[in-house]
Amino acid sequence: MVQRYTQLCPVAFGAGAVSTTGDVAKELGFCKVLVVTDENVEKLGHIQKVVDSLEAAGIEMILFNRSEMDAPDYSVQAGADLAKGEAVDGIIGIGGGSVLDTAKGISVLAANDITVAEMLDYTRKMMPLANPSMKLILIPTTSGTGSESTFVAVISDTKTHEKIGVPSPPSFAIVDPELTLGMPKAITLYTGMDALSHVCEALTSIQPNPHSDVLCYDTIERIYKWLPVAADEPMNLEARENLALASNHAGIAFNDAMVHLGHAIAHSLGATYHIPHGVACALVTPVIIELTAPVYPDKIKKIGACMGLTVSSKDPQEIGLAVANHLRTFQKELGLPTLTELDLTREQILGCTDYVANEGLRFLCPVPVTETVITESLGKLYDSYQ
Repeated sequence: MVQRYTQLCPVAFGAGAVSTTGDVAKELGFCKVLVVTDENVEKLGHIQKVVDSLEAAGIEMILFNRSEMDAPDYSVQAGADLAKGEAVDGIIGIGGGSVLDTAKGISVLAANDITVAEMLDYTRKMMPLANPSMKLILIPTTSGTGSESTFVAVISDTKTHEKIGVPSPPSFAIVDPELTLGMPKAITLYTGMDALSHVCEALTSIQPNPHSDVLCYDTIERIYKWLPVAADEPMNLEARENLALASNHAGIAFNDAMVHLGHAIAHSLGATYHIPHGVACALVTPVIIELTAPVYPDKIKKIGACMGLTVSSKDPQEIGLAVANHLRTFQKELGLPTLTELDLTREQILGCTDYVANEGLRFLCPVPVTETVITESLGKLYDSYQ
């Protein structure tokens, strides 16, 4: 079987990499940029590093700091209106996953004479837009989404309560682990588990490839070793470097191999109950491991090995259960909340069945995803982690 693999955009990685923002912007031909962020990132002072670098390169900057959690459509519209009004020629996003998704959505909308509602409708109908998105630099301040190296922006449609994946490729990624120093424990855990979910699904999708596989296994080893360290020692640069690299590698991996049913479920939980994306991804990953073990028993066994688990059984079901339970134990030790602790009932979780059934990512699962499979997966999601 012939398999294809790519890397979407160049990456500048390492401590202090944010200071190269102006140089990168200059390489891309920017003269005036819209810097997209949120108020929390602005308060942390990370924006000043970008501003200083842009000023040194002689590039004018306009600030948009109104990004919100889950990248709502109205925030994307507001940013695009500002970008058009100021006639910028480039977009820079600096922040967590929602900020980067907002910047990506703005880059599409700012280059086309349409509203955000029309953009989302075009995406649903898989209709091409008139113009390619505006050139875009993305700078993550968390280690989880990998959005700086992926093709899609996940935008929330506030009218239909859906999350829509809008094609919006970045031009360049700048990954500076110093920007994640001091990140609170909860955010460290949630984003780290988000990255882990990316690679577990990329390894078990219908279109894996050898490039993605190598990055995925390396990511699992780094997260399993360094996530507990970063959670307990927020200023540990070595831990932050490893998690930043893991997150970026995971983004590159699933941009090719893609995520599947786990993210369809996570999107439904996030859109319906506003559960943090990383928590939803974390809790559903063991379910996906069990579900896909009959298709990829050797890969699931290797996932376990990357987490220090030796599975001697050759039975796919036993392999899946052993690795899934090992991961659940890891999550318990980290202190990830249960759905009960998030004040959700089993009935509420099962109520997401229709949403998941209409989520296109489910078709990338190697197991035929019937309504029964969805319901059983949602039930196991609730029952198996208490």
